Amino acid sequence: MSFYAALKQMPSALMSTPIAQKQLKRLLGSQVREVDERAHIWERPELSHPAVGLTPAKLHQLLTGAESGNINDMLALFEDMEERDGHIFAELDKRKRSLLSLDWHITPPEGASAAEKQQAAMISELMRAINDFDMVIKDALDAIGKGFSGQEINWVRDGATWYAESLDFVIPQKFVIASDNKTLMLGNGMDAPEPLWEHMFLMHTHKAKSGYLVRGGLHRILAWPYVFKNYSVRDLAEFLEIYGLPMRLGTYPAGATDDEKYTLLRAVMEIGHRAAGIVPQGMQIDFKEAAKGNSDPFESMIKWCELTQSKAILGGTLTTQADGASSTNALGSIHEVARLEIRNSDAKQLASSFSRDLVASLMRINYPSVHPRRYPKFVFDLSEPEDITTFSEAIPKLAAVDGMRIGADWLHGKLNIPMAGEDEAIVTTRNSIMPTALTAALSAHRAALAAKDSPVATERANIHAAERGIDEATANDGYTQNITGMSATLGQALVDKLTAASSYDEALGLLMSAEPNVAVDELAANLEQYLTAAGLWGALHRQSEPQPLDQTLDNQSGDV
Repeated sequence: MSFYAALKQMPSALMSTPIAQKQLKRLLGSQVREVDERAHIWERPELSHPAVGLTPAKLHQLLTGAESGNINDMLALFEDMEERDGHIFAELDKRKRSLLSLDWHITPPEGASAAEKQQAAMISELMRAINDFDMVIKDALDAIGKGFSGQEINWVRDGATWYAESLDFVIPQKFVIASDNKTLMLGNGMDAPEPLWEHMFLMHTHKAKSGYLVRGGLHRILAWPYVFKNYSVRDLAEFLEIYGLPMRLGTYPAGATDDEKYTLLRAVMEIGHRAAGIVPQGMQIDFKEAAKGNSDPFESMIKWCELTQSKAILGGTLTTQADGASSTNALGSIHEVARLEIRNSDAKQLASSFSRDLVASLMRINYPSVHPRRYPKFVFDLSEPEDITTFSEAIPKLAAVDGMRIGADWLHGKLNIPMAGEDEAIVTTRNSIMPTALTAALSAHRAALAAKDSPVATERANIHAAERGIDEATANDGYTQNITGMSATLGQALVDKLTAASSYDEALGLLMSAEPNVAVDELAANLEQYLTAAGLWGALHRQSEPQPLDQTLDNQSGDV
């Protein structure tokens, strides 16, 4: 029996064993806190700022050092990049938040039994009980830039059920990459790194590009334009500081001491910044032509760096660098497709980590007898709703084609409209044109016309009964209210035309020539029933010349 199976049964003898106590301590404790406590004094590498005085040579040293196992300086630089470069922060934040708007669900395994579906529903309930799950998603997506992200799980027991109450983000510098270049371990900077406790961490690794874990983060690509942009920003600031100011040239006599030279230099600087200063007697300051130039070269370099960053993060530039020359609707559509492809890739990678570290842990602890291959999966809903207007026009026409069978589940999925529950109120068309009584009367009349082999007297009685039913159905208040509702829906102008029609053919011609709209589409079925009723009414009252009853019934049946 596994420990988790014993944990479900909770016998006191098993729970008092050392291995059980160790497992319980791990589920209820914190490995990060224990590792930190053993270090006593730690330099806290997250407080270093390698971006200060960063040069291309220093950046190269940081990146190659990370490949040799020293990832702390590289990770600290990545933190500085997000803090100091507003463009990088804004673009990454857009990419992270795009997943927060997605719905998610827990799907049972293929060919799931009733018990497995119930387990998936239970896991979904436990997942939704995690505090601030949106922040869990966003913290996990910190791996986009750095290559990996870790969160420690806080387990809580409610009776026989274990669930993750919350997750705490762990700074990346507390992790160490093992010699295999893919396994993450926990370290404190002093002791030897130790493997991560089972079921205690949500570890999400993100591959911006193929290769070793340490080289998979997007920030390694963004680091170079970040450095070049910093140089341009610094040069632009220096240019703006002296722009328009004349060059000051100080001259000192031969034999001047170092103190006199320093005094002259300070006077030149003071005059440049404060328009005032003093110089020793015998020295002078000459003012040359004011500094010239423009900021275009610096701004062009900054723009190139930011465009490169946008392309690397979002796959395009129109969301942040729109201009009147290139921001066309066609380009916008192309960029939107690229954005969705990136979002879907991020969602699939994150869903895999959630399934492995959260769903599987909840299953193994709460359902220890279930084989891992039958665990449910965490899935983001990546479906895009189709144009409802287009479908509302096309589906009724397609449904009328012989042999076409359109599934309701498929249509609900295409339109992203949830299927209503059995006890849930459903939305219907606003007006139910055909009253129940009239429908029953018409059904009775059809039955009378179809029964040709019955005796003549019985047929005549059935027809008279059907006529009385139609008269009663069309004479009540409900029928009048439905006619009024139909008139309001179709529009008074169309109703006036129908009223003025002198024949059924003319009325049908008006309906066919009317411009189609949503209201007419919604009431097409009801109009068809009314036209059927009108046809039957005409058939019953058409008595232009006497005919034998059998022939009359034959003609009326043919009209139907």
